[in-house]
Amino acid sequence: MTGNDIAIGQYLAVETPLNRMDPRLKLVMVVACVVMVFLYGTGWELLSFSVLLLVVLAATRLPLLPVLRSLETVWVIVLITFLLQAFLTPGEVMWHWGFLSVTDTGLSNGITLSARVLLLVLLLTALTMSTAPLDLADGLQSLLRPLAYLKVPVSRVTTVVSITLMFIPGILEQSRKLVKAQMARGADFESANIFRRVKDIVPVLVPIFVKVFHDADDLALAMDARVYDGGKNRTRLHPLKIGVLETILTVLFISTAITIKFVL
Repeated sequence: MTGNDIAIGQYLAVETPLNRMDPRLKLVMVVACVVMVFLYGTGWELLSFSVLLLVVLAATRLPLLPVLRSLETVWVIVLITFLLQAFLTPGEVMWHWGFLSVTDTGLSNGITLSARVLLLVLLLTALTMSTAPLDLADGLQSLLRPLAYLKVPVSRVTTVVSITLMFIPGILEQSRKLVKAQMARGADFESANIFRRVKDIVPVLVPIFVKVFHDADDLALAMDARVYDGGKNRTRLHPLKIGVLETILTVLFISTAITIKFVL
């Protein structure tokens, strides 16, 4: 895996209906879908929602290949989740070797939890690829605005979110350069075994973390020098507006996702 494989957090500046959609509606839709993913109790429900999600992404002309490639970044997490559930969950033994046993309940739980992880990654990738970081921060700030009456620093929270999202492309670009440099020195990130890959990835991670902390410190000093107060009461060049048609489509999508829970 190289930096080019990472799609989570990267904004894809293309003209699609999903990109033009109000970020607040997309945030509401993602939150509702995340809740439903955890409420789905069977594989058929998760499969039906997966088909629904892919159909919607294809209908909105969001490139599916970069979205699906984001799943490669979490294959280790998915594999560990599946194995832990398969081997450690009590139930009727389906396969036994030494002290390892795969149970029917563990296999079912492993598939279900792995599918949930994959769907969460797809939702997050679709959101970040179709929404610019500043638009996402503005939408989040608008949705969380009522919390300001409870003395919650909403503007500061959304500023942190927007800065984090804007840092991601720089981190990915730096990781690509470091990976290429290590490959030129003989590192093997493709065909080597897992232990060799872990050993080769350390010289990549250390300078990335050093650069991230260095850039964050420079940014903090620059914001402090300009007496930045977290963006409180700032104006916007392009105010957010929710259209009627996109609202109807959002409600229809969420209603369909909820219907899957009660039909299947």
